[in-house]
Amino acid sequence: MAKHKWDVLLRPNTLTPDNQLDCIAEVRNPHTTRLNEDIADKIVKERSEFRKDTILNILNLRDQAVKEFIEDGDSFRDGLIQLSPRVSGVWENETSPFDPQVHRRTLDMTMTASLRGALEEVGVNIVGKKDATSKISSVTNSVTGLKDNSAPIGDDIIIEGDKIKIQDESDEAQGVFFVDNTGKEHRVSRKLTDNKPSRLTARVPSDIAEGELQLVIRTRYSGTATPLKTLREIQYAYPLNATK
Repeated sequence: MAKHKWDVLLRPNTLTPDNQLDCIAEVRNPHTTRLNEDIADKIVKERSEFRKDTILNILNLRDQAVKEFIEDGDSFRDGLIQLSPRVSGVWENETSPFDPQVHRRTLDMTMTASLRGALEEVGVNIVGKKDATSKISSVTNSVTGLKDNSAPIGDDIIIEGDKIKIQDESDEAQGVFFVDNTGKEHRVSRKLTDNKPSRLTARVPSDIAEGELQLVIRTRYSGTATPLKTLREIQYAYPLNATK
């Protein structure tokens, strides 16, 4: 018997329009992103002799050390994942220079045997059909292929969800918006590569600074021939990290 369980909801598979019965699973998300503070709380609970502020300081120093390893071009592996530097893109020939408009510095992430083994201990509990409400389910970095909530500046992200299609891209009130830490909104002006009820492909504006962003979709899409009279606003539950 599995030691742990993930609750999942089933929703129609929109990629197979000829089959109206098949479904895909979506982990029912409690909208909780764990942070270093949560790790510190867990350690304090299990080992009361350690102070939370001391643990947090060590964890933050660890984050800084890992970042410096990556900046130096080193790979890093802990008990759960391995991070490996990678540069993507195509060079015209072997003497061509690095071009940040064409090439991307990124990371490959792979699971360790320990984490793969942990997943084998997770059971899947089907809890029902997903409600037909609008929602952003996930965001994929098109450069890395990872669903790690990173947003490559000047490149595309793939947004998946329900009822997220932009009814009219020429209407500036509708569209995909990125809100930075100052509250300034950056609307995606480039035509969406994909504009479907369950999938949008949007270019992250090149004038956005690196840092945390909030993803917001505004649309009048109703799923019927009649657009909504009022704008529907759909906000992603997690912050994105804009990176170059």
